[in-house]
Amino acid sequence: MELLTRLRDWLKRERLDGVLISSRQNKLPHLGISTGSGYVLVTGESAHILTDFRYYQEIAARAAGYEMHLLNGDNPLLVVLNQLIAREGIATLGFEGDKVSWQTGCAWRDGLNVRLSACSLDPLRIVKTEEELARLRKACAIADATARHICAWIRPGQTEREVAAELEWFMKQQGADNPSFDTLVLSGPRGSLPHGKPSDKIIAAGELITLDFGARCQGYCSDMTRTFLVAGGDASPENHPLYAVYQTVLAAQLAAIAAIRPGVTCSEVDRAARDIITRAGYGAHFGHNTGHAIGIDVHEEPRFSPGDTTVLQPNMVLTVEPGIYLEGLGGVRIEDMVLVTPEGGEVLYTMPKTLLLTGEKSWI
Repeated sequence: MELLTRLRDWLKRERLDGVLISSRQNKLPHLGISTGSGYVLVTGESAHILTDFRYYQEIAARAAGYEMHLLNGDNPLLVVLNQLIAREGIATLGFEGDKVSWQTGCAWRDGLNVRLSACSLDPLRIVKTEEELARLRKACAIADATARHICAWIRPGQTEREVAAELEWFMKQQGADNPSFDTLVLSGPRGSLPHGKPSDKIIAAGELITLDFGARCQGYCSDMTRTFLVAGGDASPENHPLYAVYQTVLAAQLAAIAAIRPGVTCSEVDRAARDIITRAGYGAHFGHNTGHAIGIDVHEEPRFSPGDTTVLQPNMVLTVEPGIYLEGLGGVRIEDMVLVTPEGGEVLYTMPKTLLLTGEKSWI
C-alpha cells in the first residue's frame, strides 16, 4: 500500500521503530472511517488496528494488510500495546504529540514499556495519494453540482438560512456525508463579514450574495465560494456598484491560479493575488490568506500566506480564495480548489466565475 510505504519511509528517516496513530485525521486512511476511537500501530514490518466492539466489524471488513485487535475490559489499550511492543521489539515509539492531551501522554509514558518520541504526522498528508485525489475530486464534483443548483434556485424573499438549508440538503442528495464546515450565506451588506453565519435576513433583488460551502465525501473535503447577483427588477452585473470590486477579486484569483506550479513558494502565489488587490486600492480590505491546503481537514498546511515559504509539489491540493470586504456595502470572495500538477495548476471546479444572476439556468 502506498500509504504504509510512505509511513515506513518516514519511520526510517525519523529513526523510529514504530508509530502510534491516535488522531481522527491521520487514522482515517487506515481505518476507512472517521472516528475519534481506536488506534493504529505501524512498524517497519507490520501494521495493527486496535479498536473496540463498536467499530471492529466495519473496520475488519476492509483491513487488508492490518492485524486487528479488539480492545475491551480484558484487553485494554496499554496491555495490548505492551504485548505488541514486546512482540515487535519496539524500543522507540513515535506518537502524535501535537494531538494527544498532556494527561494521555503522561499515562502512556508511565504505562508503556518503551521510549516515547513526540512527532507530527500532518506533513505526510501534504502530498496526496491517487486514492486521496479521487476522493477529493468526488467531493469537488458534489460542490460543483450544488453551486449550479443553488444559483438557479435562489430568489428574492428567501432568508440566508433557507438558502443554507437547501444547499446542504442538495449536497447530501448528491452523495455528501455532511458539509465540510458550517455553510456561509451572506447577502447585501452582510457580505463584508468574511466568516459571518447565515441569518434570518431577507435576500433582496439586486444584492450580491456570497456562498462558502463544501461537501465531505468518503472522509475528504471540498471548499468552494461563489458570489452571485440576486436577480429581480433591473439587476444587472455591469451596473452593480460592486461590479469593479468583483472584477478585481476575479483578476486576483486568476493571477494566483496562474502562478501555481511546482517549485513556486506559497508566499509567491499569495503575492500574485494580493498585489492586484493592493494596486486597485483595496489592500486594507483583504485581511486573510489567499488559500490553504485541504484534504481530510478543510484547513490543512501549507497556506497561501505572505509568510509561508513552503515549495509547491505535484499532487498538493490548495484553495485559492481572495476577497474584498467593504463594511456597510458588502463583499466578494471567489474560491476554487486547485491541484498542483507537474505543469501547473488544475482547477477542480467547472462552475463559471463571471458574476452570474441567480434564478437563471441558461449557463448551466
